[in-house]
Amino acid sequence: MVLPGFLITLASLAVRLISWARNKLYNSGYKKSLEPPLLTISIGNISFGGTGKTPLALFLLSFLRAEGWKPCLISRGYKGRWEKRAGLVADGKKLLATWKEAGDEPIMIARRLPQIPVIVGRNRYYSCLLAADLGCNAIILDDAFQHRQLKRHLDIVLLNPQEKAQREPWSALKRANMILVKGKKEWLPSPALKVLKAKKIQPAVFAFDLQPRSLHILSIDKELRPEELKAKRVVAFCGLARPEGFHLTLQNLGALIEVFLRFPDHYSYPEKALRKIARYYEKAKPDLVITTEKDVVKIIDQSWFWSHVPLAVLKIDFVPEPEFILALKDFLVKQSLIRQ
Repeated sequence: MVLPGFLITLASLAVRLISWARNKLYNSGYKKSLEPPLLTISIGNISFGGTGKTPLALFLLSFLRAEGWKPCLISRGYKGRWEKRAGLVADGKKLLATWKEAGDEPIMIARRLPQIPVIVGRNRYYSCLLAADLGCNAIILDDAFQHRQLKRHLDIVLLNPQEKAQREPWSALKRANMILVKGKKEWLPSPALKVLKAKKIQPAVFAFDLQPRSLHILSIDKELRPEELKAKRVVAFCGLARPEGFHLTLQNLGALIEVFLRFPDHYSYPEKALRKIARYYEKAKPDLVITTEKDVVKIIDQSWFWSHVPLAVLKIDFVPEPEFILALKDFLVKQSLIRQ
């Protein structure tokens, strides 16, 4: 379901007003941000989803671990039962929750990186304390640019050059330490460029892309190269904020899209919806039925479905320009010296 333009505009205005009021309280000192007990990196955006935060979180967690840190993901757990209270989703050894408790994106990350602890809940300071008790020394705060309750040592903001609806005005980018632009950094929107030029110390700007990693066929538990989608007839479905990105990726890989089904973001896929997809498969008889890694976490326990249809999951990786990796390494070295 795609919201009409005027509803998106109204939602944007409402969210921006709330953000403005909240920022006013913090900027004036009326409300204080809490100091986290471990290295804190926030990732977020100023648009309504779909910029690549989850692939970036996966990248940063893997990168931190490779650099010798013990990272943890902290997420609100949007639409999960544990959103209003803290919950340990994964302890770095085993999965302790389902998507119904934790939300889809935290479960997706816990499944991709089973050695990384994952914690959800609105009170992210409490989640930080829990992460410290688990022996972690670094956290990735997911979707936290607007979360001012907690201080952070690095604020990374993702921008899509085509984004319009905003959770905050462009001036909010003054709080960012690093900005990642999808495609090319020269595509930084002109309003953002104007804001950054007015700053004495400008945040570093880097480019990134989202690239297909692999194609996992569930029924035979086999990983294929994404290029093997070329000339394959597919029925595709997803529940994303920006489904057009998934559609374009499939097209670029050469897939022949017979049917493309769009569901609301964070869709739960009740049996009725899965039977609808199955009917499209039976009618079109494609080579594959394909979805995203975020969507499949809500279907993985429905074996009747993916044993009936040849369900494939397209995995996506965050790929930044090399300068971003160098900047991260430099940041971590400085933080290590500070914490000695």
